[in-house]
Amino acid sequence: MKKSFIIILFLTIFLIPNVVRAENLTPKVDTSEKVYDYADLLTDEEEEKLRNLAMDYIEKYKMDMALVTIDNNPYGVAERYTQEYAQDFYDYNDFGVGTKKDGVIVLIDMSSRYSYISTTGEAILIYDDARIENLHDYAYNYLSIREYYNAFESYVNKLSDYASSGVPESNKYYCIDDDGEYYKCKEAPKSVNWLITTISAFLGSLIPTAIHTRKYKGIKLATNASTYLKTATITNQVDQFLTTYTSRTRRNSDYSGGGGHHGGSSISFGSSGRSHGGGGRHF
Repeated sequence: MKKSFIIILFLTIFLIPNVVRAENLTPKVDTSEKVYDYADLLTDEEEEKLRNLAMDYIEKYKMDMALVTIDNNPYGVAERYTQEYAQDFYDYNDFGVGTKKDGVIVLIDMSSRYSYISTTGEAILIYDDARIENLHDYAYNYLSIREYYNAFESYVNKLSDYASSGVPESNKYYCIDDDGEYYKCKEAPKSVNWLITTISAFLGSLIPTAIHTRKYKGIKLATNASTYLKTATITNQVDQFLTTYTSRTRRNSDYSGGGGHHGGSSISFGSSGRSHGGGGRHF
């Protein structure tokens, strides 16, 4: 009973007010527009072009898209506030395709000069951390010289390229459930160490060959005792080398089998409780 009271108290004091605050601070928009230039960085013509690009993306890849600019973040001036605003803008306006709310939002926050990409649903799998970084790489030069239309166009074009490529290797064994949660759903097959396999095969063929060779050497008559001793010494060296090398091979195989496969997308949660991937960069 006491534990339940503490949980309810926590929700009442901390969580619920934050959710209400986020919903109140997030502007309610027409989700069909796709471009929301609150910072007035784009001309009307540029907005229309970007809207068409976004609609093409949505139709082709079955994921939603929102392109947003702000010049006064009501959450505050910091990287984390840009992230929170992007996530809440997406969630509380009910963007997303399907039950998993698949889609992406690109936010340019002029108050902190920080651009942020937030991914939801299947988009989390397609846009891993490495791809998010690359997306910012492509747009950075445009953002740094205030060519905001070109920056957005770069984001959309590269997002399309990655969507065409599908899920990267880093997220190949991860899934998104119906609630939008990111989890490991498959086990990666154990990798075959081809170097060890090749060496083992080589040694497997070398040992019988060495045995037959020694038999043939045994047929030859030694001319004197020193010749016999010299041959025996060489044979011992070969045996010692083979034994030592096999031991090293076995340890290396044990080492290569260790470690696990980790997903490639960093996950955070908006105030709505939905999981998001993504990342940002200053410009």
